[in-house]
Amino acid sequence: MKKFLKILGVFLLAVVVLVAAAPFLFKDQIATIIKNKLNGALDAQVEFADVDLSLFRAFPDARLQIDGLSIINKAPFEGDTLFYGKEVKLDLPVGDLFNDASDPIHINELVINDATSRLKVNEDGKASWDIAKVDSTAVVVEEPQDTTAGFSFDLNHYEINNADFSYEDVATKNKLRLMNLTHSGNGDFSLDSSTLDTQTSAQVFYGMDDIEYLSGQQVELDADILMDLANQKYTLQENEALINDLKLNLDGYVQMVEGGTMVDLAFKTPSSDFKNFFAVIPEVYRKNLDGITTTGDFTVNGVINGMVDDVHIPKLDINISSNNASFKYPDLPQSVTKIDIDTQIKNTTGLAEDTYVKIGNVAFNIGQDRLKGNALVRNLTTNMLVDLNLDGTLNLGNLSKAFPMGDDMNLDGTLVADVSTKFDMNSVEQERYENINTKGTASLTDFNYASADLKNPLYIERADLDMNNTRIKLDNFKAKTGNTDFAANGTISNLMGFLFKDQDLKGSFKVDSNQFDTSDFMTETEVETTETNSANSAAAATEAIKIPSFLNADMSFNANKVLYDNLTLTNVKGLALVRDETLTLNNTTTDIFNGNIGLNGSVTTKGDTPLFNMALDMNDLDIAQSFEGFEMFQKLVPIIQALKGKINTEINLNGQLNNDLTPIISSLTGDAIAQLLTREIDKNKAPLIAKLDDRLNFINLDDLKLSDLVTKLNFKDGAVQITPFDFNIKDIKITASGAHSLTNDMSYKLDLNVPARYLGTDGAALLSKLSDEDIDKISVPIPVQLSGSFMKPSVDLNLDLAVKNLTNQIVEIQKARIKDKGKETLDDAVTDILGGKNPLDGIKDAITGNKKPSDTTQTQVKDSTAVTKPKDTTAIGKAKEEAEDKVKEAAGNILNNLFKKKKS
Repeated sequence: MKKFLKILGVFLLAVVVLVAAAPFLFKDQIATIIKNKLNGALDAQVEFADVDLSLFRAFPDARLQIDGLSIINKAPFEGDTLFYGKEVKLDLPVGDLFNDASDPIHINELVINDATSRLKVNEDGKASWDIAKVDSTAVVVEEPQDTTAGFSFDLNHYEINNADFSYEDVATKNKLRLMNLTHSGNGDFSLDSSTLDTQTSAQVFYGMDDIEYLSGQQVELDADILMDLANQKYTLQENEALINDLKLNLDGYVQMVEGGTMVDLAFKTPSSDFKNFFAVIPEVYRKNLDGITTTGDFTVNGVINGMVDDVHIPKLDINISSNNASFKYPDLPQSVTKIDIDTQIKNTTGLAEDTYVKIGNVAFNIGQDRLKGNALVRNLTTNMLVDLNLDGTLNLGNLSKAFPMGDDMNLDGTLVADVSTKFDMNSVEQERYENINTKGTASLTDFNYASADLKNPLYIERADLDMNNTRIKLDNFKAKTGNTDFAANGTISNLMGFLFKDQDLKGSFKVDSNQFDTSDFMTETEVETTETNSANSAAAATEAIKIPSFLNADMSFNANKVLYDNLTLTNVKGLALVRDETLTLNNTTTDIFNGNIGLNGSVTTKGDTPLFNMALDMNDLDIAQSFEGFEMFQKLVPIIQALKGKINTEINLNGQLNNDLTPIISSLTGDAIAQLLTREIDKNKAPLIAKLDDRLNFINLDDLKLSDLVTKLNFKDGAVQITPFDFNIKDIKITASGAHSLTNDMSYKLDLNVPARYLGTDGAALLSKLSDEDIDKISVPIPVQLSGSFMKPSVDLNLDLAVKNLTNQIVEIQKARIKDKGKETLDDAVTDILGGKNPLDGIKDAITGNKKPSDTTQTQVKDSTAVTKPKDTTAIGKAKEEAEDKVKEAAGNILNNLFKKKKS
């Protein structure tokens, strides 16, 4: 007996080990079978990330879990995801795991988590879910089809958790989406007739022909469904449906028949309390209803009956009504009374285009004011026809007394309207305004609106709309916000398209303002404190000014004063075109800095970073005021702060803008032509000018003449490039060229052409033996290199090059005078030039070694371009070389003394 028990124990242990190991032993085989079955049965690409098998979790069934299951469509929906499930669990008999690939797999329970399904019908009526493969060789017989292949669903339980389901019919422009869908059912699908217990909840979005009828309403359904699987008929039994919080009772059935689906459903509200009205409103638009008191009724009932196929929809008869109802919030002083609602949604033919909505009457009172309207909307799926009427007076201040508006919102003013309109959507879309019949008037007076979204309250003194023609005329519009006032009049050409078809608001307006402050249209928000901020405060970030994307308008404007970025512009006039979040300015002029600016260009806020492209014509601007007011001048031409007088300039610029629409200097690209109208320089305001004045002692900068100086600048890659230009200090010609970065690091060159007469007394002695004609021919080029920054400049003089040039000129003149003479004659010529020991004893002392210490601030730069020539070893050659050396040394001392002398 013990031996038997021992054998039995070993056998049971082996069975347990085998059962535990089976999922691992057969995992790959099972994955292959499932993938082959799905791909063999479906005309789509089926993939999954992983397969897991357990023989214990759903015992006695096996639990098969498929992760990352995806079904991707082939043509004509190639690449579209028909279904994706993050996790799909199936419970099936253990024996089915070992079936041949041709044998069916029976599914007893199905769980799908985190799924997405996209169903679509294209223009040709082809459905994306029609992916079952058809055997073209099969013979049609009357007997039931063989189900010995693929999958057999004998479900007792199924559930779908957190799914996103969408359906779109391109031809009929129907769109349905169920978000956060949760659905479960318990029943026995193996029986011909049984009851399925279901629970469903989802957010529902539904639209047709670009009109959204349901926009995220929460729908719940708890229903028992009698399933007649033999006849494919599903009948609602005990049930309760919720749309938001509106309760509905449903009755009827849905049956699959040849060629379509038969629907016969009726629904109604179980109660008629007016609180049902608030249940229909999406939760985001309603506040806490605790304590609200209501009178009157609100009912919803309807019938949906008929065939659904490729041509027909069910017939509809849906009624929404209320009569003499009222409500009042407990903490608010005003009631909304005499509420009447009479609305029908009907279709009597079963054709979608014959569906219409009739709003016979909608009206309510707030205090003594009554607002009422009615409408008829037909041809919902084709060229929709709208007939709308609105009439009444509404004191907007009473809205906040009757509705919870929020602590950060304040509304006041009076709206008076008497408007009727008839139009069809095709005419609206195609802007055939002659087919839009609108008449009536509307006015808004003493309108005041305050909100956290606005920096300052908006006050509209008056605005009148005259709708007695195809275009809406705006009259007497006067408004104020913060420091800004403006008045406008003009026309609106497509108000119906703006209101009903999401078109841009098109119009033409004339705007006048006494003062326009751009800061009134900007708000500040707090951002997180960074390490560079103080410990107890947060930095303020300015939100970007955005050009309205819906505005398509032409505006001529005239403003006496515009405040922008610490600037005051006066007499601002021009034409503004607004298109696609882009503002284009044409022929715009303004007075500023005692001068005038003309501007043409554009600003766009369409992208993440605002961009601009501008051409400015600046005339007679005061230089000092311009430098203080324009950050652009401070970065682009910092030297201008030392000048007094006026400037004319033409600037073409493009680049990026900050959130407050001021230029990002480092992004600028363009060019400018500047003309200076000045004769005065303030050396104390420019260290560079002062440093030059100190180094160039033989020049008096008071003699600098910049009047009518014209130069060209180029801006690119964060630098300013100066096109070479000439100016004079008396008869000294100077050529300037170079560039500086926008951080004011500079690299400039001044080429001075100094006449011989500026060489001082030493130079006069050196040149005294030359003729006046020869002296007039001599000028010394002196290169000056400027580096460092404008505030800490470095000035370097290339005296080696100047000495060499002066020497060459003197020697060449003398060589021409003593051509073909011998050594003695050349020596005499040189001695004659140097004048013996008189009058240049100082120079000769320097030649013999008694030279004064050189100025260590001067930089001597060798001429790297010099070419070494073979020495002339003849007597005459040696004499020439000695003579040239003496002249060169004398010239060098003269120039060094020249730059060390004090001004007289």
